[in-house]
Amino acid sequence: MPLEFTVPERDDADPSAGLSRRELLRVGSVGAAGLLLNKLPSTRPFKQVFESSLAPIVIDLTAEAGTMQILPGPKTDVLRFVGQAPKSPGALQHLPNSNLGPVIRVRRGQQFNVRFRNKLMEPSIVHWHGLSAPERMDGHPRDAIETNHTYNYSFPIFNRAGTYWYHPHPDMRTGKQVYSGLAGMLIVTDEEEDRLALPRGEQDFPLILQDRQFDPKNQLSYEMDPNGYLGDTILVNGRPDYVLEAATRIYRLRLLNGSNSRVYKVAWSHGEQLT
Repeated sequence: MPLEFTVPERDDADPSAGLSRRELLRVGSVGAAGLLLNKLPSTRPFKQVFESSLAPIVIDLTAEAGTMQILPGPKTDVLRFVGQAPKSPGALQHLPNSNLGPVIRVRRGQQFNVRFRNKLMEPSIVHWHGLSAPERMDGHPRDAIETNHTYNYSFPIFNRAGTYWYHPHPDMRTGKQVYSGLAGMLIVTDEEEDRLALPRGEQDFPLILQDRQFDPKNQLSYEMDPNGYLGDTILVNGRPDYVLEAATRIYRLRLLNGSNSRVYKVAWSHGEQLT
């Protein structure tokens, strides 16, 4: 069936203009030419129709504040994505004992429908890092929504099989919101990957690497730094001293650097080759 993307529904949007009322007031002095440019379609190459027989994926995704037992002692205040997909079994993989968002699994050709609700005390929006998405579906900072507002995403997945991720993208708040826990892996599969002899199921394992710094009360310490902020504690899937219980077989480890600035060199401690 043909899959088409739709413009997001916003609580404060004027559907005839393509701009929120706040944005309209902000750019009102630009004049007719400026407003006309804002209504033109994006120049990024993007197919608007994609033939597919796959059922659409439907997800409710909420950004909210909470607490998590990360280190021994007091719990840590965190931000987190909470996801539900009752109409799309298998679309979400929840990481145990983690404040990170669920792993989202989609197939190339699926219509991707997400209803994002912001329950934070500040603006936020979700960016689908690496996905080919229409402009208004990409999570641009200008589309950030206020507390208790929603933003609806709907677009087809054109990307090849691969490991992607999602994270907030509000102006001047992205770094701290990601640092506080708003991040999750997004995995795309397709027929090309199906033909490869790659480990699947429980042998296809996501590993999200992050560095964090905690104060004496186990609270996250973060300061904006133009050179990048580095932590002194490495978390894997949101946990310190992470251990993956594995059998004697081949695993596919999907490594995602979800840190704000740190670069990693990954290797076996005993020095053997890592394939």
